[in-house]
Amino acid sequence: MKYTKLALMMLALSFGLLATTTQAQLRVPDKILPENHEENNPIFIKVAQAGFTFLKLPTNARSAALAGAGTGMIGSASGVFTNPATLAFFDGREAFFTYVSWIADTKSQVAGAALNIPGRGTFGLGFVTYDAGNFNGTAIDPNPAGAGFTETGTFTTSNYALSAAYGMKITDRFSVGANIKIASQNLGTGSVLIGGNRTTVDNSKTAFAVDLGTYFNTGFRNTILAMTVQNYSFEQTYQRESFELPRNIRLGMLVDVLSLSGSIPVPHHLNLAFDVTNPVDFDEQVLVGIEYTFQAAGSPIGFSGRAGYKTNHDTESYAFGGGLKYLTETGRGVKLDYAFKAFDSDFFSSVHVISGAVDF
Repeated sequence: MKYTKLALMMLALSFGLLATTTQAQLRVPDKILPENHEENNPIFIKVAQAGFTFLKLPTNARSAALAGAGTGMIGSASGVFTNPATLAFFDGREAFFTYVSWIADTKSQVAGAALNIPGRGTFGLGFVTYDAGNFNGTAIDPNPAGAGFTETGTFTTSNYALSAAYGMKITDRFSVGANIKIASQNLGTGSVLIGGNRTTVDNSKTAFAVDLGTYFNTGFRNTILAMTVQNYSFEQTYQRESFELPRNIRLGMLVDVLSLSGSIPVPHHLNLAFDVTNPVDFDEQVLVGIEYTFQAAGSPIGFSGRAGYKTNHDTESYAFGGGLKYLTETGRGVKLDYAFKAFDSDFFSSVHVISGAVDF
């Protein structure tokens, strides 16, 4: 009972953080109205308030197919990135990878591993890299008769993050976890005018961040409550512009539909996931996903179908995908998952996410 109260208190605290963070994130733009003029409907700007945004990209196809929902889902080492508290309920050893064909012809690669040590919790490592493609470089042209700039050729950027995670059980139904990460971004050098003199500045940064998570099985028909705080860090500054990493507070509920209806979920499993997110650089969103899995009793083979929808997003909407796994009784085998994420075709093409894992 005392652990149940503790979990509920943590969830209540997270709701408080969600509300206070929303107010703190509202940024008022510079004054553009005449002096002594009061705006009837003030505009609050929350978009584009974060840097290192490659940390927001999908890290596994299972969650991507659920439109980003599934904070409380267990059974995968990719919890290193989604919710480190779920690692506590992962048994065995697993190495995983993810390839993301992202918008605007960019791509991301993810790799990691997790190891459970009985009685000591689960440890995990993760690595993320992002390829933003080639950019056209320019420099200031001080010649008044010129175009104002000169071309300097193309250049590339460097974006990556290394994570170390740990999840431990407090009880057989409640766990906590943390993920410490170091993220690096190199946007190359820049040429600016300072006091009329051309000066070269370095646009590279290294930042430290932490993810925190909780997982609680309520004991009522396998209903799960989970919470994460992702990418919490100190502010960074590029030249004169300060920003945070893409901090996000996520509250999730996972419902075992068949158990809730009183049925025994074997060989059929049907999970319904609800997540509420409060990112530092966008409005609040509700993510809804559903996952159906069929695995006959005693069979090492399982099939999954997934779909999801993300509300209140300017270009992204629905997603779907599926998965196949083969695991023996000893816990060894392979997993393969795929996700398709739809975007507004007037702006971006669709996104494809492929994940694979080896349990050994």
